[in-house]
Amino acid sequence: MANRNLVERLTRDIHTASARLGAYLDGWAADRATMEPLPRGLDETTRRLAALLGHASDLHIRHLRLPGQVRVAVAVIDGLADDELIHRFVLVPLARVPTGIDTPEKVVRWLVRRGLQGTRLQAARRFDDVVRELHRGSAVVLVDSVDRALILDFSGFEHRLPEEPTSEVVTRGPREGFTEVLRTNLAAIRRRLADHRLRIEDFEVGRLSHSRGALLYVLGRADPLLVETVRRRLAAVDLDTVVDTSQLAAFLSGRPWSPFMQYRSTERPDVCTAALTEGRVVLMLDGTPFALIAPATFWDFLQSPEDHYLRWPFGTAMRLLRLFAVFVSVSGLALYVAIVNYHHELIPTNMLVTILTSRAAVPYPTVVEAIILNLGFDLLREAGARMPRGIGGALSVVGALVVGEAMVRGGLASAPMVVLAAVTAVATLSLPTFAVTVPFRLISYALLLLGSALGLFGIAMGVTVVVGHLSSLESVGKPFLAPLAPWRGGALLEDVLVRMP
Repeated sequence: MANRNLVERLTRDIHTASARLGAYLDGWAADRATMEPLPRGLDETTRRLAALLGHASDLHIRHLRLPGQVRVAVAVIDGLADDELIHRFVLVPLARVPTGIDTPEKVVRWLVRRGLQGTRLQAARRFDDVVRELHRGSAVVLVDSVDRALILDFSGFEHRLPEEPTSEVVTRGPREGFTEVLRTNLAAIRRRLADHRLRIEDFEVGRLSHSRGALLYVLGRADPLLVETVRRRLAAVDLDTVVDTSQLAAFLSGRPWSPFMQYRSTERPDVCTAALTEGRVVLMLDGTPFALIAPATFWDFLQSPEDHYLRWPFGTAMRLLRLFAVFVSVSGLALYVAIVNYHHELIPTNMLVTILTSRAAVPYPTVVEAIILNLGFDLLREAGARMPRGIGGALSVVGALVVGEAMVRGGLASAPMVVLAAVTAVATLSLPTFAVTVPFRLISYALLLLGSALGLFGIAMGVTVVVGHLSSLESVGKPFLAPLAPWRGGALLEDVLVRMP
């Protein structure tokens, strides 16, 4: 029996190994095939093209016969290309080829000069270029006895229309946001920055996805060394699939293990336009509405676009309020736990009596109570974000009220702790950029543990470590805490903490 099980296991392992080897060899053969040039025979070209795509059902190849018995084929992928545009600007011109155009070379010259009507007409000589353009929604025209293909961009896939960004809501200002289509996003920037010095450089990342992207900067405003650094880091991106700019940020960051993003992410064209005029670079990627801005500082994550749309006193007040919200969200609970446990002399007598009375029925230490409430609010916030919009807000508000009241009545939490945890959660949600709230929440747990163990001394140690880490970060060579470290008081009061008129 043991020998039989051994034989079955060995047989299964051999089959598995052979299947993996076969899959690897098939992939290697397909990669080699894509690098080969197009043959001159039309039948051979279409056969190999269909084989490369696995004889996919959505690959449509239309064969035509022109005057002089010249054969032509048009290849598209269903759902990616616009059928009406292909019919109007490709099939109809092919049906009207003059009778004097009776050789393959004459057909190609006529199609390039007069026949095919498209602003983005290009030629391809290898299968990998043809396959890549097919997946981007282009139409490929193949002529018999010609070793190159004519490619026209007629992409017409379904996509979301520009609408107000949900992650950066403003009360005043433009309501337009980026979409998942790179061409639409570039047009939104062009409309707002109609200057000849705007430069847009195309790039491609992802060994399998071949994702298209764009590097934007303003000539004469952006530092050439900054642009070259971003180009070099983009060239070093080594991923199979890139579907979002956050994957690029991991490679572009000088300290990828840091919890803080060293690039600003936005889906607003007006924010990108302002960054370009300030001499920064913008990275966009086809398939995602989020753009990256570099370099970025810590203060950029605390600023909202409407700071510049409101009058300067209100913009300044909002910035200072957000800075206070950062302080509350990071150290509010930690300070409360440290003072209640170790520094009673800092609390007025009446308030201390109230706190001790409310905690009389709580069966666990203050730090455990704070962690439970903090985790509860984080869970409610996450559930509200993932639930359908119609009930997500009600779940967050009603859930917080009901759970908090029930915990106080059941003696599982004290009323001051519930109030402080709620204020901390609200302070976190008041920040304009969601990306910066995650590291702040993680730091608040670390400071909470330090405050419960060492009091105010532990909190001071934790804050020193965090500030030291922030001071050591750089965003494409620019200090992350600039202009605070290194100190430049004029810049700090001009457009960082204060929004001058």
